[in-house]
Amino acid sequence: MELKFRENGEFSILAIADAQDTDNPQKETTDIIRYSIEKTSPDLIILLGDNIAGDFEGVTPKRTKAAVKALLEPISEKDIPFALVFGNHDHEGLTHKCGFEEKEAKLFLLEEFQKSPLCLAVKGECRSGVGTYNLPILSSDGKKAAFNLWLMDSGTYDCNGGYGFVQPDQTEWYRKTSDELKAQNGGIPVPSFLFQHIPVAETYRLMKQYPFYVPGSVTGGSKRFPGFYKGYKNRQGKFREAPCCSNTPNDQFESWKKQGDILCAFFGHDHTNDYLGRVDGIDLCAVPAAGYYSYGWNHGARSVTIHENSPEDYDTEILSEHSLLPYTVLPKYKQRHGYCEYKNRKPWQIF
Repeated sequence: MELKFRENGEFSILAIADAQDTDNPQKETTDIIRYSIEKTSPDLIILLGDNIAGDFEGVTPKRTKAAVKALLEPISEKDIPFALVFGNHDHEGLTHKCGFEEKEAKLFLLEEFQKSPLCLAVKGECRSGVGTYNLPILSSDGKKAAFNLWLMDSGTYDCNGGYGFVQPDQTEWYRKTSDELKAQNGGIPVPSFLFQHIPVAETYRLMKQYPFYVPGSVTGGSKRFPGFYKGYKNRQGKFREAPCCSNTPNDQFESWKKQGDILCAFFGHDHTNDYLGRVDGIDLCAVPAAGYYSYGWNHGARSVTIHENSPEDYDTEILSEHSLLPYTVLPKYKQRHGYCEYKNRKPWQIF
């Protein structure tokens, strides 16, 4: 299935992050997906990791398959192609309760997603992770790749503590493939977006550090970033929690700068964030959580429209639950995501 700019020179993407629900998803989770599709009529949907809850009560391989099927139901209804990356929770039910190894679990999940004829996700050729690949978008006349989408498996957890990150072999694959696309494009980098679950540490450059709490600040989300932080370079959205990146420094962001093709990188993972800001000429953007089975109260999705003749002038909109749902979501008190500490709280109880 080829992706292609429309005759009007536009291509629209709907990014859905952290749907993170079970085989019996909450109505609100499904409705966020369904109503965001209806509102935006996207050409492509990207599932940005933690697509299912993973470890939920009574999880089995059969129920994991059912969770994938439930997630895809509103997408299949509209017959829209989708791609995906994995997060740090997708696999956990299979690994914690069903005896799978991590990679085996991700391959099991990918195979289930690929049963849909709308699925564009592939395993990819990298040794690390499952689902590191790219999707070219053809020009409206179909003659060349006018844009490119990078989809990266950002791992799960770091052996140094904290969360995972894109491994060196994945970054090397990105460099090599980026160079190949550049050569095919007459020596000019093909403008691109990148999608991965866990944000890069450079996101903290959109924030100002404080040695003490100030109104609106949040506690650093990694031992690399102690103290308190408050967003001050975000031109859209907010930092409602600190970015939870890896504790291990890596050269992924530097590779983006060197290749010169990535206009914006989109992340999930931090459920309540929806910031957009620029670091060294590259936009860094958060997609809020769509799911109501895990923590957070700033639910929604994000739409992006690429313009073929001026891709750097892309448009993006935060799709909040208040703009999507035809009803008000009231706070609920119940166990969520299979862990007692995850409770749905009223907004003033979140922090």
